[in-house]
Amino acid sequence: MIKKYLIYFLTFLCVTNLKAQTIFHTKDIENFYQAFDSVQTTTNKEKQIEFVQKIYLDNGSLGVKYAINHSVDGGKIATAKHFAEFMIKVKENLIRIRPYFKNLPSQMKILEPKFKYFKELYPEFKDGNVYFVIGLGMFGGRPEREGPNLFIGCELLANDKPDWAVSIVLHEYVHTLQKNSDNALLAQCLNEGACDFIAEVINQKSLKESYPNGYIDFGYKNEKKVWKEFKKFIASNEKGRFFDWLYGVKGRNLNGIQMKDLGYFMGYKICKSYYDNAANKKQAIKDIIEIDVSSDETARAFLIQSAYVPKNDIRLIKNFKFDKVTETKKGTKFIQYGYKFDKNNIVFSFELPKNMDKKEIEYVTIAGSFNGWNPKNLNYKMTSIANNAYQFIIPKADLKEKYNEFKFVINGENWQTVPDNAKNTQNGNITLVIK
Repeated sequence: MIKKYLIYFLTFLCVTNLKAQTIFHTKDIENFYQAFDSVQTTTNKEKQIEFVQKIYLDNGSLGVKYAINHSVDGGKIATAKHFAEFMIKVKENLIRIRPYFKNLPSQMKILEPKFKYFKELYPEFKDGNVYFVIGLGMFGGRPEREGPNLFIGCELLANDKPDWAVSIVLHEYVHTLQKNSDNALLAQCLNEGACDFIAEVINQKSLKESYPNGYIDFGYKNEKKVWKEFKKFIASNEKGRFFDWLYGVKGRNLNGIQMKDLGYFMGYKICKSYYDNAANKKQAIKDIIEIDVSSDETARAFLIQSAYVPKNDIRLIKNFKFDKVTETKKGTKFIQYGYKFDKNNIVFSFELPKNMDKKEIEYVTIAGSFNGWNPKNLNYKMTSIANNAYQFIIPKADLKEKYNEFKFVINGENWQTVPDNAKNTQNGNITLVIK
């Protein structure tokens, strides 16, 4: 009888330990590429659809089910046909990113002790699930508080950094622990900045090191200018309007440089200031994760408490009225940007940003919906012409779709933002419509 109870007790301990940890699910990536390889063996579309259904969708985790329900516009359900067509359409890009998944298991080994450290710093931490999946390009990181669950759309986020998943997972997992945001500019920046700051603390690695030459690095180098510009928009109470401070549509133009996601930097610095000025660091971490930004005023209160605001601006921050903010761009002449039609050809043209030295440029390519968004496809390498200009000519007939989106990419990794005065833009990309 004693032996029986001992076995039961040990079994109970094992189950408890298994439950008391966040589970990282990577099997869907393996299944996807098994289906992908099978699809390439035939041109029979029905057979391709069958491969996708049986190998990827039928064996899919909750993450694949999420992708099925969140990968097609208009709330439609994605089918095996959608995924099969995706595998053919962006074949080159899926081949390009495939090596980046080889070290996913080792990255999970990195994340496990970091999540343990997370629990030590924040006892209210809730274990959940992190699903790595490949969808149809509609989402990157999607958190759900129920579970909690985190879904990582790897086709958008995987890159050649050996630890690419670590900072992404840490940032996005904080979202599963947060309260709802008011969804106006200041509140949203605080929510995103909190995730960036907590991820940095847990990872014990500077975000400037994780994302060199990104918005954090730029923000530190131009902080006074960034804050001066941010002040102009901080009073906005319009839900979901972020004036290009968040979510990488175009970004803000500061000091002649177009930089995306500077709202993340502002939120990050405010949270960091709150932490640096707190006597009880553990309590500060709890406060930052659980920021109450459910209203404009609670967001303002946290900003003031953070002690980030310069003395000269504190009266302004305490007394401004939240209202609709109007941004006017005087004298802006909107232009068709990036290409022109010349009889039966499309002539792509790109000029280097003024802050770039041409000696640093190895090559410039065009990556878009017509070539699987592959920035290293040298079939779309541009030719250097006079001054700092580049050109690439292609027959119109080579583009099969009427509607296309693309970007210019320097050295295979430096994606160029679309100018503020471009009129042919959508989703932060340049649009090209074949007429």
